[in-house]
Amino acid sequence: MTEPMMITKEMRESREKAVSKIVERVNADIKKAAEQGRHECYFSCSKNSYSDAPFYKEVRERFENCGYRIKPTGFIGGVWQLTENIEW
Repeated sequence: MTEPMMITKEMRESREKAVSKIVERVNADIKKAAEQGRHECYFSCSKNSYSDAPFYKEVRERFENCGYRIKPTGFIGGVWQLTENIEW
């Protein structure tokens, strides 16, 4: 019987690097919004994005574990948005 390939150290490090890059991007958006006195902003990690989707669940969990709430953006101009906002 053939077994699945083991996850290598390089594979783990590559994933962590990608996740960290997304977290840095979201952190920059949060910092900018907070400086403007807001308590929410666009959550710039999309489950619909080809590059973000593999990491979406992990990134979302990291922010939620820190106390952030992630919710659908909702309607804008009568059109349902596929995006999400992050609140604090």
